[in-house]
Amino acid sequence: MKSILLFLSFELLSICQVMAQNVKGKIVDGTGKPLSFANVVLLNRQDSSFVKGTISGNDGGFLIETSCVNGIIKVSSVGYKTTFKDYNSEDVTVVLAEDRKTLGEVVVKSNLPKTILTNGGMKTTVAGSVLEKAGTMENLLDRIPNLSAQNGSIKVFGRGEPMIYINGKQMRDKSELDRLRSDIIKSVEVITNPGASYPASAKAVICITTKKTPGEGLGIDATAMGEYDEKDNLGANGRVNVNYRRNGLELGAYASVAKQYQPDYKDVQQVTYLDKTWNQKSKVRQTGVTESMNYRMDASYQIDTDNSIGANFSYLRNPEKSWNGDMNTSILQDETLSESNQSHVDLSGQRSNMSSNIYYLGKIGKLGVDFNADWLWDKANQNNVTNEHFQEIGENGQYQTVRSTTNTRNHLLASKLVLTYPLLGGELSVGGEFSNIHRTSKMQVVPTNLVNDDNSRVTESMASSFLSYSRDFGALSLEAGLRYEYIDFYYYEYGKRIAGQSKTYGNWFPSPSLSLPVGNAQMLLSYSSDINRPSYQSLRSAMQYDNRYTYETGNPSLLSEISRSFDYEVSYKWLTFDVTYSHTSNPIMQHVNTYKDNPAIGLMKPINGKAYDDIESSVTLQPTFGFWHPSLTTSIVKQWFNMDTNEGKALNKPMASFRFDNTFDTKLAMFTLMMSYYTKGHERNIYFRKPMFCTNISIYKACMKNRLSFQLFVYDLFGTNDQHFIAYFGKMRNMIYDTQSTSKLSLTVRYTFNASRSKYKGTGAGLEQKGRI
Repeated sequence: MKSILLFLSFELLSICQVMAQNVKGKIVDGTGKPLSFANVVLLNRQDSSFVKGTISGNDGGFLIETSCVNGIIKVSSVGYKTTFKDYNSEDVTVVLAEDRKTLGEVVVKSNLPKTILTNGGMKTTVAGSVLEKAGTMENLLDRIPNLSAQNGSIKVFGRGEPMIYINGKQMRDKSELDRLRSDIIKSVEVITNPGASYPASAKAVICITTKKTPGEGLGIDATAMGEYDEKDNLGANGRVNVNYRRNGLELGAYASVAKQYQPDYKDVQQVTYLDKTWNQKSKVRQTGVTESMNYRMDASYQIDTDNSIGANFSYLRNPEKSWNGDMNTSILQDETLSESNQSHVDLSGQRSNMSSNIYYLGKIGKLGVDFNADWLWDKANQNNVTNEHFQEIGENGQYQTVRSTTNTRNHLLASKLVLTYPLLGGELSVGGEFSNIHRTSKMQVVPTNLVNDDNSRVTESMASSFLSYSRDFGALSLEAGLRYEYIDFYYYEYGKRIAGQSKTYGNWFPSPSLSLPVGNAQMLLSYSSDINRPSYQSLRSAMQYDNRYTYETGNPSLLSEISRSFDYEVSYKWLTFDVTYSHTSNPIMQHVNTYKDNPAIGLMKPINGKAYDDIESSVTLQPTFGFWHPSLTTSIVKQWFNMDTNEGKALNKPMASFRFDNTFDTKLAMFTLMMSYYTKGHERNIYFRKPMFCTNISIYKACMKNRLSFQLFVYDLFGTNDQHFIAYFGKMRNMIYDTQSTSKLSLTVRYTFNASRSKYKGTGAGLEQKGRI
């Protein structure tokens, strides 16, 4: 494999004929103080076309590697006038003058483009825009083009759940995102073609860059939030982040406590088509409760401008993770009642998780080095008690109590090394990653005649390597990469290796992309291939008892899902357009079969479906009219998915969505009205049979020079975001869901003192395996 990668690197580099030249300089303000995070763009002197861009570092310095050394430099930064300067071959110092213009009651700091194309995706500037006052990070991300972020779920349009990086560091848990607030964010980049340097499981990547806050000494960031929902649940969380900075040393400590409620109110029908039509109608009313305590310590040291080291340790504890509720069920044969059931479920569990990371990020001459090593230990216990009373028509009622206990343990060791080097006018990156995970799972069920006990073990090793090269050819930017990942997976039951469920396999993942400005527009064309490996829970063989009518199991023979996509994006002023075509092989989906020869009992397990194609397109408009900042996004998804069902074979109805946000930025406060609408349509084997409509309201107010802020947020104001859909499981069975939305009201109060973004630069290793745990 090494010879293949070496051959590809020489083939790739043979197209480059011009040696690199350095366009470099420094950005300062009117007092001579260095300005970090200024946008620096090199323009062609002949036609002012874009050549290459970068941002200034902490010392105000910038470096652009390009063959064009006789051009024009354009420099812009929030709160400063945009400046143009000729450049030939000398180091240059650019002085930016302050720029503050008043429009009505709103202070407009600059007129920066909101969204621009980058090599792999789209970057939205938050600093200096109305998005600075979005409040929480979830509210901010939900208003970024091609992003959806609600109720803890973050998705990229057309790509699914993304990996998230904060200042170049992989986000390990949601608390890292909760520590941030919108007014300290500089930009958010959504990468739909992550490239070879990211794990092949990364369908999309979100890169969040924060502003640099000057100052040393002690910094404090404290937040308290209360949340009340229409089911009379009152949740709360509090967190505090403390930093101490002196010269290049930074010490950080973080602590949070939370109690959150998740109501789950739904009606479910499981319909089985045999000689008679069996209909299992269930009314579910349950609520999940999660208590969490999260602690983290960081230490990092900036040796010099180019080199830093650091380490951290995190501890997460869930003293309570429970579900409690009732389910009432009626079994009908051809609409005639044959059996009824009332059940009550008490599920309780605890979880503990410890992890640590050490890193080195720096340069040895021109060679860039990024090394990370990670360790993780995870333990979870779960106890489930189900009390059931069921009665067949004409028979006496019966009582049954089922108790199950599940214990899982996970251990992970991982390391990653990435090397970069400027070569022939571009940048060459090579790297590799190795991880090893050991997972054990034990389950006992009483009465013992329902399902067998489980004592299983999984060991998995993954090794990967990649090579990528990026280069600008005038206004054209090109990036090409290739990644290889190899898996050794072994499955054991009661200490015995199961050969048929153990496997070894490898995959190649190419990722080319090119971007080009055309007039005032920017265009990006890219190809990507990614993989969705089954979670370890989905690979289990143990049977799980949910209730008298539903059992669950995994599928150790489950194959990985692989997608190959072409993506085309255009950005013009306040308009962005995106279209993606994808081909997906071995899609992973849930399936339900008849169990124990009883049509009323279903066994749920994940399976691989047939390959299918889909195309997705979206348009976003973000103009500004004084203090009114509207944003309109429309999108449509069309799939070609075939499955034999009792209603036909083709599940191909398109699904459209509309998102209309209205932000009014006044001197009193910032008011935002957010509305979304989803039409009927298919998504794999799911048919959304009714439209969905949701209205959210946000009021944000900051005072004391933005040190103290308040945000009032209302989710689903009118209670109209219910979900109604059908899941198809072949010709004989489908399930009909009617899930109720839960309206929520939250108030967040935040206070900061001398707070700044963390200088910790560890990116982590074994990230995919952590997610699968």
